[in-house]
Amino acid sequence: MTDPYRSAQLMSMTEIAELANVRRPVVSTWRRRHDTFPQPVAGDQAHPLFDAKEIAAWLIETGRADARRIEGDLQTYTLARLGAQMPPRTLIAALTALICLRHLTDDELLDDGTPALITRLRRRAQEADPEDRLLLAEITELRASWLPRIADELIEAAWNTQNAFERVMEVRDRLGATELSVDRIDPALSALAAALADPAGQADRDGIARIADPTAGPGDLLLAVADSLREDQDVRLTACCPDPYLARLTRRRLTVRSVASDFEVRADASGSLEDANVIVTQQPYRPSEDRTAEQTLGALNDLSLQLTTGATAVVVASADAIGRLDPTSEAAVLRKELLMSGFIKAIVRLPGGLMPYRPGYEVALWVMSADYSSPLRGRILLADVSDRTLTRPVIDALATDVLTWRQEGFDPNARSRVHAIAAPVAALVNTPGPLSPRYLPTEREPHQDIPERVARAMELERVLSDVRPERPALRSDLAVRVHPAPPRTATIAELTRGGRARTNRLSLRNGTRIAAELIRSSNDPNWKSLSYPVLGAPELLERSTPGNRRIDRIAFETTYPKAQRSLPGDLIITTVPQPAVLVDHDGYSAVEFPARILRITERGAEYFTPRVLGALLTRTGRVDGAIRPVQRLDELRLPLLPPGELAHFDRLLAELEKRRRQATDELNAIRELLSIAATGLSDGTLTFAGNRRTTTQ
Repeated sequence: MTDPYRSAQLMSMTEIAELANVRRPVVSTWRRRHDTFPQPVAGDQAHPLFDAKEIAAWLIETGRADARRIEGDLQTYTLARLGAQMPPRTLIAALTALICLRHLTDDELLDDGTPALITRLRRRAQEADPEDRLLLAEITELRASWLPRIADELIEAAWNTQNAFERVMEVRDRLGATELSVDRIDPALSALAAALADPAGQADRDGIARIADPTAGPGDLLLAVADSLREDQDVRLTACCPDPYLARLTRRRLTVRSVASDFEVRADASGSLEDANVIVTQQPYRPSEDRTAEQTLGALNDLSLQLTTGATAVVVASADAIGRLDPTSEAAVLRKELLMSGFIKAIVRLPGGLMPYRPGYEVALWVMSADYSSPLRGRILLADVSDRTLTRPVIDALATDVLTWRQEGFDPNARSRVHAIAAPVAALVNTPGPLSPRYLPTEREPHQDIPERVARAMELERVLSDVRPERPALRSDLAVRVHPAPPRTATIAELTRGGRARTNRLSLRNGTRIAAELIRSSNDPNWKSLSYPVLGAPELLERSTPGNRRIDRIAFETTYPKAQRSLPGDLIITTVPQPAVLVDHDGYSAVEFPARILRITERGAEYFTPRVLGALLTRTGRVDGAIRPVQRLDELRLPLLPPGELAHFDRLLAELEKRRRQATDELNAIRELLSIAATGLSDGTLTFAGNRRTTTQ
């Protein structure tokens, strides 16, 4: 009979490439050039198979892989191949039960090579877990005699049972258990939640950190927070898991953790927060068709009522609850009550893509505190980092902003905040607008960042003058406002409202779904006179030069009789595949869906010009990993500049656009001249006029 463990140790050349993180042809090159490359042990000439351990040893010896990483990856690879014979949930349960059993039995080998392996393991499980709270059922149901050996090797490669358990949790999706990974959050978000929860600070104040998660799942967020404690600090963990499978998995996970010597895993969340001084949780995901802001705010309100004096709660929740709400809706009433309760300390709008399996799901962080004595309960910190990546400096700055806020002895004038803005609750509850300080300066900006911006602008003006001294000097005339005050703003939804009554300031029109076969790329002047330019995502993202893609006029008019073309000065805008804006100065273009036409109406000319509107729109971006823009187009708020600033800004943009166009033409000419010279000298068709020789035949 074929040994399944031995079969799992065989690798094809494609699998070797995946293990070594190289392309498949590289492995063929290694075989051909290196005599020491391992020889096939099975398969045939067309499909050779190699011993996985020999391959790993060769990669380590030749410096092509790190020993610790490759050993862990090799064990994962073997486990994935063998585990394909079992349902993923069964595999994860059995494997983690074996790791936990070895932990509870003084790190004694599971498979010592003696007969009756499964019988002995069941006996050990009965002794270690007589009440079957952890692993007895999983070990009793074990049928795969090869799995204990894999568990032993995984533990040896990871150095201990805790690291081995975490390795299994790290690769659970690679083992097929994707349902255990769909709600996993990005490590950066876990780090931010841990920093804002500040369990170390709570442990110093109370003598112990009592951390609870009412929706713990497999325990990822709970343990991320617990791991931020110092070794000398006491901790008690409470995890609520109504799913029996997840409850047993989490109980095993906590058992092998040295930080979790005192813990409880409960099926019912009621009463679980009674003595907790740190609460961290992630609200369960709901699809958009079933998700409402009312549900999110209701859950937040229920949680706030369970906070004990001095406790802190950090909640990862859907960003829908901090967006614009209908003032007559139940959600708006709930949010008003929640803000006025005094429990909300800070709200942080986060970038998209922080749930890898749900990259379109946007979340926000709510920080709550039961601090009844603070005189600042009438103010809330708002932060918006949705337009940047959660790097370590951003996390640290946010944590400092929030943790120092409303602390005992806190002086709001003693330090400036980097990302957060203190907003009065009274102002927030009187408007259903988004809880986002996108256009408000932070407290440190008027004193530090804004003067630095003006200095930098003056420096850039000098650079432009030095590069082209023959041109008139460029003066932006930017200066610090004596009394900083944000301008009035309005969303695009508000500005486009009232179209039929002609009271709208902007008009938004959809592009046309143009059949690909009708679009041609041509620089033929005759064809250009008979066609319309096509503007779409390729032009907006600078993947195609505007005017290069075209569609025949007759074909466009007959195929799409109701389609509207752009007018001079229209903005072509898209949010897919990423936000981009293009001002169509010439107009009369066919706009390709998903791009849309944003037109300034006669009333809108009071606040916008095409250049100014384009510049304001480009302020919105997308964070790495997100599949949506940080705001929907209709949610985007635009400042309504006063006439003087509007005119000056438009003149500055026109001059900058002219200089950018000239610089682009110069760069293109340099690039083409370089190519002509290199090609001509390489093929012998060109020389330099001063080096010509007369050759006599």
